[in-house]
Amino acid sequence: MWMINITDFSKRFGRENLFEDINLMYRPNKRVTLVGKNGSGKTTFLRCLGGQEDFSGTISIEDLKISMMEQENNFENLDKTFNDYLKDKKSKLEEKKKELEEKMGEPEAYETEEKFTELLDRYNLLLAGSSFNLEGADLIAILEKLNIQGPLLDKKISELSGGQKIKLRLAECLAKKADIYLLDEPTNHLDLETSEWLADYILENIPSLIVISHDRYFLNEIVDEVWKIEERKIKKYPGKYDKYEREEAKYLEILRIKFKDNTKRKEKLLASSKEKRDWASRAGSKTLRKLADRLQEEAENINLGINPEDLIVEMKINFTSKELHKCEIFRLTNITKKFENETLFKNITKEIEQGEKIAIIGANGAGKTTLLKIMRGDEEVSEGGIYKRKDLKIGYFDQELNDIERSQTVEEFLKKETGKGKAQLLSALSKFDFDKNFLEQPIQKLSGGEKGRLNLLRITMEDNEVLLLDEPTNNLDIHLKDLLENAIKKFPGTVIIVSHDRHFMDKVATRILEIKDQKIESFMGNYSQYKKLMWFFE
Repeated sequence: MWMINITDFSKRFGRENLFEDINLMYRPNKRVTLVGKNGSGKTTFLRCLGGQEDFSGTISIEDLKISMMEQENNFENLDKTFNDYLKDKKSKLEEKKKELEEKMGEPEAYETEEKFTELLDRYNLLLAGSSFNLEGADLIAILEKLNIQGPLLDKKISELSGGQKIKLRLAECLAKKADIYLLDEPTNHLDLETSEWLADYILENIPSLIVISHDRYFLNEIVDEVWKIEERKIKKYPGKYDKYEREEAKYLEILRIKFKDNTKRKEKLLASSKEKRDWASRAGSKTLRKLADRLQEEAENINLGINPEDLIVEMKINFTSKELHKCEIFRLTNITKKFENETLFKNITKEIEQGEKIAIIGANGAGKTTLLKIMRGDEEVSEGGIYKRKDLKIGYFDQELNDIERSQTVEEFLKKETGKGKAQLLSALSKFDFDKNFLEQPIQKLSGGEKGRLNLLRITMEDNEVLLLDEPTNNLDIHLKDLLENAIKKFPGTVIIVSHDRHFMDKVATRILEIKDQKIESFMGNYSQYKKLMWFFE
């Protein structure tokens, strides 16, 4: 039986150590989720397993095929088609394979057994992920299950929606007959129906899996083990995701009690030592001085343990607002939106009032993001009219930051967007767990989670009456999602969200707009209330 044996695994990213001396074994027929705060190294670890990143130590595999789905924002050339991407990816893997073969032919590779073993393990990992002959028929079969038409393979990637990109990534990954599948944020941008299909498909067809996801519902359906990245190590938790959350809460409470008791004991010993030392000085007693020294030494030897507060990253999300006008925010009157021969919705009349918290749902490609762009003024309607106040201040969250120059640095982007100086930017960065070096990073090098936090940071530095948020929870860790939920609830203005995160919509939505069959229907309440209503009518 095959297995993955990870020995003395370490990985640096720039000046930061992400992992140090990890020893871990993965046995087949386990569905594992990898969790940890944004920036802890989840995607990097998955890429190392898939042979896409260099590392120290060894990852040993034997006769194993690995299929990996990378995050959807990793497309390098948006002007190419998905078919072009597949060809380029195969070509790059062949180049890397050739490069490793050349290294293995050099005398330096045989200087030590350890050096050769590491090189051989990397070569085997690369082979495990590149030894597929992806037939078009296999890909088309999966695409059909995902309700994606084959011609989409020949469309430019820049013309695809977030959901379509994810579905193509999924189809590429699932069409390969592998021993283990590595999935990085597979439900991002997926409509709810496809997320449910994916969970069923995994349960029926994929017994061995390592997945990164921040979708609580999805994880609870599919995983039976949790690997948590913390303090550059990986800790295993057997069982479902909700069991992990309960175990983690218990663990933190034990740490909290131990830290509190040890701190109290240390303070008591130090106070007693000081008291005895004062007495010794007044009485000239060597005995009391020795007692004071012994008490101080005993206090200094106490190991306080881990302070659980140090494990919680303090981030603050607070959306500031202009003076609000208690009035209608948007009025859509008989609007229709078409793209060439495709009609997204037609003859729609809707009103949106000040203070509403609205979630827009619908299948991928139904027009959710397009509706947000119409409200913002980035898209024109084909027919009808949209009315809003001329000076309405709107904050817009675009997960991928597609409308900006990606080669600019974070500092250049934030200065241009907010008009703030470097000192103000540094202060804002600290609230989102970024250090000062983050300002120098080019936008195109940022991870999905970093882009998400950067976009949220930008919006918090603006005064807005309305927030239009397109998939704001994608790539955000669960702690940050909770902070975002609270910030939206406290924001006095109007919030309109496109989301497929059921838990998130339950927490923040007061109204649901569903785009389906070229119509937009309105339902009061959160997502669970909407689902109950749908079940009632079914």
